[in-house]
Amino acid sequence: MTQPFRSSSAASLIVLASMMAGCAAHPSHVAAASSAGKADPQVGLATRAMAALDANNAPAAIDFAERAVANTPTDAGFRALLGSAYFAGGRFHSAEAAYKDSLTIDGNQPQVILKLALVEIAQGKNVEAVASLNAGRAVLDPSDYGLALALAGHPAAAVTILQTAARQQSADATVRQNLALAYALAGDWSNARIIAAQDVPANQLDDRIQQWMQFAKPAHASDQVASLVGVKPAAVDAGQPVQLALNKASPTATQVAASVAAPPKPAQPNIVVEASVPESIPAPVHAVAPAPPPARPTIATLAQSAVSEAKAVIASFTHSAPVAPKPAVVRRAAVQTVAARRGNSTAVVQLGAYGSPQRVLTAWDGQARKYGALKAYLPMSARFSSAKGTFYRLSVRGFDSLGQANALCSSLRHQGGTCFVRNLAGDTPVQYASR
Repeated sequence: MTQPFRSSSAASLIVLASMMAGCAAHPSHVAAASSAGKADPQVGLATRAMAALDANNAPAAIDFAERAVANTPTDAGFRALLGSAYFAGGRFHSAEAAYKDSLTIDGNQPQVILKLALVEIAQGKNVEAVASLNAGRAVLDPSDYGLALALAGHPAAAVTILQTAARQQSADATVRQNLALAYALAGDWSNARIIAAQDVPANQLDDRIQQWMQFAKPAHASDQVASLVGVKPAAVDAGQPVQLALNKASPTATQVAASVAAPPKPAQPNIVVEASVPESIPAPVHAVAPAPPPARPTIATLAQSAVSEAKAVIASFTHSAPVAPKPAVVRRAAVQTVAARRGNSTAVVQLGAYGSPQRVLTAWDGQARKYGALKAYLPMSARFSSAKGTFYRLSVRGFDSLGQANALCSSLRHQGGTCFVRNLAGDTPVQYASR
């Protein structure tokens, strides 16, 4: 079994911490559960696909995600999740089709635009990848955009972008390491070493440079992307099943750009690299202060796109358990929420699925710290059982309407989080132990 979400030593100290799990591609909306309290079957398929991805079981993830798409073909989130499942299985051609279908439905998905560019790079489609990146540049993080541009064969242009990002007061080690790697891909090993040394311990620096030297000389188009996300390219990829294709043409880069809702910030011109124009290497950046934690998602975290939060339960699927909703009971102090909202809507935003109540609490600790907006809502947990096993959902409640829940989920996903909206299905408040 390959390890599709492991870190790769070929890249940076921080850049490749967990590429596919936040890359995410998760359902943006799931049909509400029935009034009888039974979980919607599509929610179960999506959750199992996410869990399989987290367990490095790409074939199972593909199976669950294909079934979810077949049953709900117009859900952009399901199609993005399917793309991530294909990506994890090394099926870059299939992933490209699924990501394009997802963007046809909803073009405002920065993470999906980025991952589309990555699978295009993996197939040697660098021109298409640059077009995809430029189409979504208004909503892509400069650090992610810059490193992806370097992987697409334009490292000098990437250096220019990343130097600007590294000079910002909020720049962190991720930005600097992306800049160092871009220098390495441009063949400027002196500047690569200078920038890398700001964050890499001196006794590890030589090894890091040696790793980058190997990374900079791929034998095949797919080598760098495959190494970056830790997947093994599939020997055969026939594409996604014909019956799953949308009855629309896949979006062009221009169509994606037109459909992306840009955030309110100064417009930046697209990078157009002329083959006839020499690429110059700007001077190195020195003494850039890192931003305080938590670090934002990077190209590395984005490509691990199916769910870092879904600490899944594939291992527990061999054991069955009775269906009996229970609150998650914990045995340690957890992050305390601020005054939780008490909206009357039955909508909840699901953040992940885990193998035990204790993992639910651990996940809530991390998510509440990373996304402060969650603290305004009430954390909920629901025990979900099937013929293949039992797992525990983590969600938040307290919305005045379904639209408010969708708005929170959309905000989380644009920050690199993973979530989808559903109706109450046995969810009860998470119970915390006293300090």
